[in-house]
Amino acid sequence: MAALKYAKYILTEAPLYFPKKEGGPDLKQILMLNGEDVKGAFHVNCAWISPGPNPGVFEAHMHPHDEVIGFIGTNPEDQSDLGAEAELWIENEKYVIIKSFLAFFPKGLVHCPLTVKNVKRPIFHFDIQLASGRPEFKWVKNKISKK
Repeated sequence: MAALKYAKYILTEAPLYFPKKEGGPDLKQILMLNGEDVKGAFHVNCAWISPGPNPGVFEAHMHPHDEVIGFIGTNPEDQSDLGAEAELWIENEKYVIIKSFLAFFPKGLVHCPLTVKNVKRPIFHFDIQLASGRPEFKWVKNKISKK
């Protein structure tokens, strides 16, 4: 039997590009793809954040491409309930978020640190970056002024 024409566009296993960094977030990767896996695809990563007091911090950075991140709570009685407290910095502004959320970061916008604290239930996390291969990160040390 001949191979299916579009099978190359479907991934069922995640290549691991980003191993956990010291002090970084403890994400349980589900699936990821980008232009290195499927020609022409932009970057999409899906992961679980497990319950616990503080699974880690994603440090301040920016990208030369746009990004959307999502954090979706798993309370079946209230889909807006994140089941945790996310502290997200965008430039020098601190946001404390307790509801499921999406955030858009235009290219060049410094975002993070991001800390998700007191996780009561698993959180589904994803990020989408309009990069044709692996996403690019420019780590920004001491750029965020925490006031």
